Amino acid sequence: MTRNTPFGPKGWTPDRIGSLVGKTYLITGANSGAGFQATRILLSKGAAVVMLNRNPTRSEAAIAALQEEFGPAANVSHIRMDLAELACVRRAAAEVLEEVPQIDALICNGAIAQVSRQQLTVDGFESQLGVNHYGHFLLCGLLFERIDASNGRIVVVSSEGHKMGLKTIQFDDMN
Repeated sequence: MTRNTPFGPKGWTPDRIGSLVGKTYLITGANSGAGFQATRILLSKGAAVVMLNRNPTRSEAAIAALQEEFGPAANVSHIRMDLAELACVRRAAAEVLEEVPQIDALICNGAIAQVSRQQLTVDGFESQLGVNHYGHFLLCGLLFERIDASNGRIVVVSSEGHKMGLKTIQFDDMN
């Protein structure tokens, strides 16, 4: 079966990305899964990546693995940020603005899903809504001017999980 796409029969692949030397990317949830793989690809193209993760131990392990793969000079760092705590998002954004002069893209990837029982964030929001949406919304707002000044982009990673919620979401009570 051949696919007719603008990218050819193999579709889009990371080998189509040119040099990213001089570019800086921020990625939430970058110590595992899709965020970690995006970090790997961006580093392989010469970009600098700042991982925004809640767990310093897992972030340090991810950085060690990346430095083992790309060498100790791999330009990857970590800023602690818990999307479930808006004060923590504010602190992380302030640290980003202090330490990162250019943001070519903010990749909003970090998320939680399939929470078995209702849990609330520190700020009192339903956990999935708080982490997946409100935390990222605040982060984007706090970093927007720096991203805009860098002619950068905001990339929001999502899934088709919303289809499950369409049947059960209670719009009169978002929690």
